[in-house]
Amino acid sequence: MRDFYRIGAKTFSILCISVSISGCVTDQSGNTAQTGTEPGVHTTRNHVVAGLASLIGGESFGSSIGNMLDNMDRKALARKQQQLLMAQGDNRTVTWQSDHSAMRATITTSNTRQEEKSIRIVRNANVAAPGSIHAIGARYQVTSAAPVYLSPSTSATVAMTLPTQSTIMVVGQLTGQNWMLVSQQGRAIGYVTTSALHPMTAASHHAASSSGTFDLDAAPSAPASKTVSSTVNASVTCRDLKTVATDKGKSSTATETACRSPQGVWELN
Repeated sequence: MRDFYRIGAKTFSILCISVSISGCVTDQSGNTAQTGTEPGVHTTRNHVVAGLASLIGGESFGSSIGNMLDNMDRKALARKQQQLLMAQGDNRTVTWQSDHSAMRATITTSNTRQEEKSIRIVRNANVAAPGSIHAIGARYQVTSAAPVYLSPSTSATVAMTLPTQSTIMVVGQLTGQNWMLVSQQGRAIGYVTTSALHPMTAASHHAASSSGTFDLDAAPSAPASKTVSSTVNASVTCRDLKTVATDKGKSSTATETACRSPQGVWELN
C-alpha cells in the first residue's frame, strides 16, 4: 500500500497554527464520547493553538488517497487526523466530510504503544542537556510555586520560578528520575521536580482558561538565551492511524504510524 503521507524525520515549526481540537469521537461499537481538550494544546489570547506543520507542512501526496484530494481537503483531513490523535484511547473513529466536494473519510486509531526513538530537543544554551527521557509533550499545571533549575539538581542555578496554578509544557521526564524538562515557545528552559507538576485534564483546561491563568501571554517567561539542540534517546508514545477515503464510489485505504513529539504534536512517520 502506497503511503498517504510520507514525511521524513524533520522537525517542523509548530507555532501559531490554529485548529479546533475539542469534539466527539465514536468507538467501533458506535458509542460516542467527548474528547475535551488535550494537554498538548494551549490557549493564548483566546486562540486555540496546535502544531499541524508535521501533517500539512510537508504535504507530499503521492498515494491514491492524495490524488483524490485538493489542497483544501488535504489540510482539512489533516486537521481531522490530528484531532483524533489527540483523543485518548484506541479503536476510536471519526468521520470527515469535505465542505466543498463529495470527499468523505473515516479515520481510526489503534495499537497505542511506546517506541524507543532518537528525538531532537531545542533548549536554552545554559540549560544542561538531558539524558534519556520519557517524552510527554503535554501541558501540566503547577501545583505549588516551582523553581526551574538549569540542571536536574536542587543545587543548580534557578532560571525562574513558576507561580502556583500556572501552566507549562512538559517535554518529558528524565528516565529513572523525578525531574521534568519543561519548555516555553518551543525551547526547553530547565528542570522542575515532578512533585510540583500535575497533568492537566479537560476539566482543568476549562477551569484554567475561564480564570485567565491559562493565558500564556500573561505567564512569566524565562530569560532570553541563545538556543542549542540535542539528540537524545527517548521513549515515545506512538499510535496507528487508518484512513479510508471515498469519493463518488471510489475508495482507498492507508495505514500510518503517528508518534507524539516532545512539543505535543502527533507526527506521521
